[in-house]
Amino acid sequence: MGIQSLIADFDAVLMTASNARRATMLRQMTDLFLGGASSYSDDQVAVFGLIIKILIAKVERQALIELSGRLASTDTSPPDVVNRLSRDDDIAIAGSILERSNALNEKDLLEIAETKGQGHLLAIACRKQISETVTDILISRGTPEVLRKTVGNECARFSEIGYVKLIGQAKNDRDLAELIANREDIPTELQPFLRLALA
Repeated sequence: MGIQSLIADFDAVLMTASNARRATMLRQMTDLFLGGASSYSDDQVAVFGLIIKILIAKVERQALIELSGRLASTDTSPPDVVNRLSRDDDIAIAGSILERSNALNEKDLLEIAETKGQGHLLAIACRKQISETVTDILISRGTPEVLRKTVGNECARFSEIGYVKLIGQAKNDRDLAELIANREDIPTELQPFLRLALA
């Protein structure tokens, strides 16, 4: 029996299962994956991803929130699953992945930062590593809250043009100006402009 036939049979079983049963199946499958995540081959991770994606389409919101939280701390989480969760319009589902998952690559983060709402930007601003390319988008699209969270993140990196835009915003935002002043990586040539914003 081929994988497609097995998937069709699995899908048929899910059609008759209750919401609670589907959520339990997702939890059990996640347990099985997390139990050996560091030792699975790429092919094995792909199979887990395929099964979990089928379950994702048939469970309710709370199960997805739980799944996101559990997979966020595992670097080897199935990429398709991580991408699906991180792009969910519901920030309660996407948030944990956006904040903590190292399974998201730079391209994923850029696409999400360019297209999703402020809740998604705020979650990205909390990541342990944020590149200059990503912070450029957060600065261009983010609310004052997103800007403050990004600047307050010691692990965020900023381009020079990013700092120029931030200092421009800081002229009307004292809290932002003070957060910028506390950073140690401000280009020397921009410091006089920051002092003007703080004046």
